[in-house]
Amino acid sequence: MPEYDAMRWLQLTYKVPSEPSQKRVWVWRRLQNLGAYALQNSVYLLPHSEEVEKHFTQLAHDIQELGGEASLFSVVALDEADERRILQALLDARNSEYSAVVQTCSQFFSHVASALQEPQEETPPSHETLSDLLEKVHSLFRSARRHDLLGNMTATRRAMAAEALMLCEQLFRVSLERDHVKARRVLERYQDTISPLPDPTLTKLP
Repeated sequence: MPEYDAMRWLQLTYKVPSEPSQKRVWVWRRLQNLGAYALQNSVYLLPHSEEVEKHFTQLAHDIQELGGEASLFSVVALDEADERRILQALLDARNSEYSAVVQTCSQFFSHVASALQEPQEETPPSHETLSDLLEKVHSLFRSARRHDLLGNMTATRRAMAAEALMLCEQLFRVSLERDHVKARRVLERYQDTISPLPDPTLTKLP
C-alpha cells in the first residue's frame, strides 16, 4: 500500500480490431476529447470522479459494441513521484488550453484598445475581425471545457477563461454600439481582473 495520501484514479484498458482502422481512430479521438492521460498504448488514466466514471463506462460499452474489449479499473499509484508527474502533465495540458482562450481575448481587446487611443476616432474596429476573434475564443473555450474533467484542480483557470470570454462578449456589443465610454470601462475591468495571465508552465503542484 502507498505510504502517502494517494488519490484514486480510473484506468481504461482496451483492445479494438485492427481493421477497419476507423474504429481505433474513433476510440483515440474520444479519449483525446476526454483529456485522458496515455499511460501506455491502449491504457488511459484520469483522476476519479463520477463524471469520469460515467464517460469511461460509456466508452468501454461503446468499444465492446465495436467488437473490441475494454476493462475499467480503480487504481492508486504506488509511487508518489509517478502520480505527481502524471497529474502535472494533465494540469499543464488543461491550463495551456485555458491560457489560449485568455491570450486570444487579449488580441480581441488589443484591436478595440487601438481604436480608442484617439479621442476623435470615428472608425470602429473591423466588425469582421472582432467577430472572427470572438468566434475563435468561443471555439477554444468549448474545446478546453470538453477536455477538462479535472474538477476543482482547474477551477481557477477555468473561471479566468470564462471571465475573459464574458468580457469579450461585452466589449463586442459596446464596440458595435460605438460607445467608447463603456468600451473603456470594459477594457479597464479586463486589465484589472484578467491580464496578465501567469505562464501555465509555472503552475506546479504543491
